[in-house]
Amino acid sequence: MRLLYIGADSGTSLQRAAAFGRVGTDVLHLSPYACLPPHWALWLNRAGGPGIDHLVAKELGRRIGERHFDFALVDCGDVVGPAALKAIRKAAPVIVNYNADNPFVDPSPERLRWNILRRALPHYDLAIGVCRDGIEAMMVSRGARRIDTIWQCADEIMHRPPSLTQEEKSRWSSDVVFVGTWMPGRGAFMARLIEKGVPLAIHGARWKRAPEYRLLHPFVRSDHLEGTDYTRAIAGAKIALVLLNGANADLHTTRSTEIPAIGTAMCAPRTPHHHQLYRQDEEAVFFEGPDDCAEICRQLLADDGRRGRIADAGHRRTFANGTYNQVLARRIIEQVLVLKRAGGNAG
Repeated sequence: MRLLYIGADSGTSLQRAAAFGRVGTDVLHLSPYACLPPHWALWLNRAGGPGIDHLVAKELGRRIGERHFDFALVDCGDVVGPAALKAIRKAAPVIVNYNADNPFVDPSPERLRWNILRRALPHYDLAIGVCRDGIEAMMVSRGARRIDTIWQCADEIMHRPPSLTQEEKSRWSSDVVFVGTWMPGRGAFMARLIEKGVPLAIHGARWKRAPEYRLLHPFVRSDHLEGTDYTRAIAGAKIALVLLNGANADLHTTRSTEIPAIGTAMCAPRTPHHHQLYRQDEEAVFFEGPDDCAEICRQLLADDGRRGRIADAGHRRTFANGTYNQVLARRIIEQVLVLKRAGGNAG
């Protein structure tokens, strides 16, 4: 099958595009963001991006040309509106949206960012969202025609356990690591872990914004990480933490699948989703608040054997769960074949 993949040419979007190629799909990957002028993100987040859709439509139409595909997949879709989908529709009879975020929650500090996607949602043949409470109803209320919900996914290649060199071990080793962006509330959580004596390493963007940054500063090792550096930072840790984004109504996140896939013991908030994905104290450990997290980390750091068993069992469980990009790619292809037999969406 021939796939027109519209998404960022970096990060998890690039990983998903590569996964489609690995399962035998012929992929043309075009970034819609390459069509936009500098500072487009501010334009989108502060004003809803008026005019962005038509800029993307014009440039995608030019880059697609006269080529034809079995289907198109728009990853994220925050800058791909009805006009751009009309251009894509000329090349692909079936169009899928995959969004790992939560564009549908109200009220949301990112409401303006998702204006374009919300207008476009009824024009997709299939909309795929991440499992969250009430997500299906939210998607239907925004006009989604056909819906699928999935767990967040790790990548078979990027998130497999690496063999670290001695130099890499020296650079990336830590006892307890958190790899992620600062958000309100996360600084206070990390500060409490530090106060409780947790030997912490933090990697991620925007931590200087934390009100607690003076305390956190010695523990912040790097800015944003992705790709192999992201994997090495987690692989070099004895324990890796998951924190959720409450504004997105998350009950699990990408870290929930990536950390066990990489082969590190995961310590995550106690949620219904984490309990569905892993057996507590056997395949992962779950906490209620920073004090509980600190105590769990202390116990695991003192017991190498138990920590190793949890890491190994969590890694095996990821395969049973099927929380990987190639599994997701095959699932999407199966649904596309059903839609193609039914004639797709008239548009």
